[in-house]
Amino acid sequence: MADAFYTQVKDELAHLMPAEQCCRRTELAALLRACGRISIGGAGRLGCSFTTDHAPVARKILRMVKSEFGLTTRLLVARRRRLRKNLVYLVRVPPQPGLAELLQASGVTDGEGNLSDWSDLKALEQDHCRRSYLRGTFLGTGWVASPERQHHLEMTTTATEAADELGQLLFRYGIPVRMAYRKDVMVLYIKDGNHIAKFLNVAGAHQSLMHFEDVRAMKEMKNLVNRQVNAETANLGKTVEASARQVAALERLQAGGGLERLNEGLQELATLRLNHPDASLKELGEMCHPPLGKSGVNHRMRLLMNLAGDLSE
Repeated sequence: MADAFYTQVKDELAHLMPAEQCCRRTELAALLRACGRISIGGAGRLGCSFTTDHAPVARKILRMVKSEFGLTTRLLVARRRRLRKNLVYLVRVPPQPGLAELLQASGVTDGEGNLSDWSDLKALEQDHCRRSYLRGTFLGTGWVASPERQHHLEMTTTATEAADELGQLLFRYGIPVRMAYRKDVMVLYIKDGNHIAKFLNVAGAHQSLMHFEDVRAMKEMKNLVNRQVNAETANLGKTVEASARQVAALERLQAGGGLERLNEGLQELATLRLNHPDASLKELGEMCHPPLGKSGVNHRMRLLMNLAGDLSE
């Protein structure tokens, strides 16, 4: 079953249609590079196809191919063999007049119509086109984990040039990425929450970004509360343990007749500790007449413990 947040992000980005033609074509180029394949038909005529497991992404590809280049497409739907619940959408663009313009605009072919290993897109010099390119790449190969579980966003590619280009584009927005190899695929991934938030903003997933930040804030609040509770629990345990040692020492001092020989201030504190074994040093100080600060109570208690230790020896 698809992750709810991942589906939310892809749905939002799939329904986002750039206003500028250059951005629409750049996003389509990114999709072709990310999840597309080039086929060679009869007489060497070129065709292409897009594969995705997300219906809104398939609809966006169909819409852009038709509106931007006026091309005829075919949509095939199949089920994965291993994941029977997942559907795979294959958008085919068969050889036809006008397809050469799409392939050249995507950097797949050169000016003479020959297949190109890799070419830089001039549109990426513009900020709005760079954002569209990152959006298209994520729609094609991206995945993001639910923020309730972990911080993880990744995009994959089989081309070293594509990995380098993605890394440079993300770095321009202050988003450093790490790279790992998974079988024959290069994975660019982000595991920092702040950087994932930046990516969602750059790609245009603003509603998903708000949800992401809400979950992050809630998690940080829960973690803060847990740390405070753990600290208070640890302090309470130390207080109880120290109080038990003090009571035991004062009882020895009392049994040996040492309390009667103490001055009035030490006698008062010893009596208060014996009568209130669960009280903190601050609370004991507030019961004294006149009240004592925590440091004053701590000083007197050390004197009492030393006296009890001397008596024990």
